[in-house]
Amino acid sequence: MSIKIKDFWKAGVVCICVLMLSSCDKWVNDTELPDNTIDESQLNSIAMLGRIEKGAYIPGPVIAGVWRAGATSAADLLVASGAISDEIVPTAVPNSPFYKELDEDKLTPDNTSLFSVWSNIQNYRARAEDAILNAESLAPADEDGVKVKQAAFVNARLHAGYAWMLLADYFSVTNTSHSIYADHKELSHQEAYGKAKAYWEQAIPTASDAEKRLLHSLLAKMGIHTGNYSLAVQYINQSFGASENFSFLNTVGTVSNGFFNALNVNSRDAAVDPTLVVALKTTADKARNPVVKAAKGHWSLTLFKERDPLVVSDYEEMQLIRAELIIRGLLTGNATDLVNSVVVKYDATGLSNFPAGPALTLNDIVSIRRIFLSWRGTRLIDLRRFNIDGDLIPGFTQRKWQWIGVPEIETQK
Repeated sequence: MSIKIKDFWKAGVVCICVLMLSSCDKWVNDTELPDNTIDESQLNSIAMLGRIEKGAYIPGPVIAGVWRAGATSAADLLVASGAISDEIVPTAVPNSPFYKELDEDKLTPDNTSLFSVWSNIQNYRARAEDAILNAESLAPADEDGVKVKQAAFVNARLHAGYAWMLLADYFSVTNTSHSIYADHKELSHQEAYGKAKAYWEQAIPTASDAEKRLLHSLLAKMGIHTGNYSLAVQYINQSFGASENFSFLNTVGTVSNGFFNALNVNSRDAAVDPTLVVALKTTADKARNPVVKAAKGHWSLTLFKERDPLVVSDYEEMQLIRAELIIRGLLTGNATDLVNSVVVKYDATGLSNFPAGPALTLNDIVSIRRIFLSWRGTRLIDLRRFNIDGDLIPGFTQRKWQWIGVPEIETQK
C-alpha cells in the first residue's frame, strides 16, 4: 500500500464532473468570462469532497487540493531539515541562499527566505481545517454521500494533524520559546502536537483498516519525536504492515521530488554532506544512500528520480521505532532482528546485518536512523531529542536555531 496524492489528471476529471453537475463549465472552458468561478454554495457541495466509484472513494477537488498543499509543504520542510542537520550542505556558489543560511545558522526571523516555507505550511493547515468544516456543514441522505463525507473527514483530519506536527517539528518563535503562531495566536509546541494527536485520534474510528494503520503509524512517530514513548508503545503494533507507507507524489506541471530538486547531479544549490558520505560503510548503507560526485566536486544524491514520491513514513521506520522501544525496555523482542529486517532490504546477502551480539544501544539506533531514515526529516528530530551535536560545526547544541524561526512579521502584535 502506498497512500499518496492521486494523479492530478484524476482530480481534473473530478473537477470536470462537478462542473457539469453545477452548470459551471465556463470555469474550465471559457476562463476569460466574469462568471468563470464557483461560489461558496458550490464549494460546499458533497461532490467537491469526492465521489464513490465502483465502491471506492475518489477524492474531490477540495481533498485533492489538501493533498497537493501537503506535498508542497513536505517537500519544503523535509529538505530544509537536512540543511539544519548534517545531511545537506550548500554548494560553493548556490543560486539560492536558503540552504546556506540554514546550514550556517543564519536564517533569522526577518529573512525573506522564510516566507514561502512558512506560508506553504499555513496554507496546508488552513486547507485541511477548511475541508473539515466543509464536511461538517453537509448532511447527505444517500448512502454514497454518507461514505464520501466519512472519507473526506478521514483525509482532512489526517492532513490537519500532519500540518500541526510539521509546524511543531520545524518551527519555533525562538530556540528557547518553543512555540508557533497560527490564526494570530501563539501556541506552544505541546499544544500543536496535541492538536495533531486529537485530529488523528478523531479520524481512527471511521477510517478503513489501511487508513487506521497509517494513523497509528503517525501517532507512533509523533511519540518518538516528542519523547512521549508511552504514546509510541500504544500505537506501534497497529502501525504499517510490510511495504506500506505514507508518501506524497508530485505530479503537477514542473513540480518534482523535493530532494531531486535540491540534490540531483545538476543542482547548484545544495549537496550531500560529506560527513554523511563518510558514514556510509556497508553495502546496505550505500544502497540506501546512493551518491555520486558532481562536476563541481560536491556529492549529489541519486536516490530520487524527478517524479518519485516523497516518503514521510513507512514500515521500515516502524521497525526501527520498535527496536528503539525494546532498547528502552518498553517493548519485548529482539532489537537486532528488527534492525536487520530493514538492513537486509538493501543487502540481501545479509553481510551488512548487525551481529547477534553485543546488544544494540541507543547510540547504535542514532547511527542506524541516520542512515536508513535519511531524507525523512528524522535526523533533525534525533539531534534535538538526543541532545547531540552530530557532525555539525558549530555543534547542533550550540546553534542559535534548532528550528526554523517563525517569520518576524507573524510575531508582531
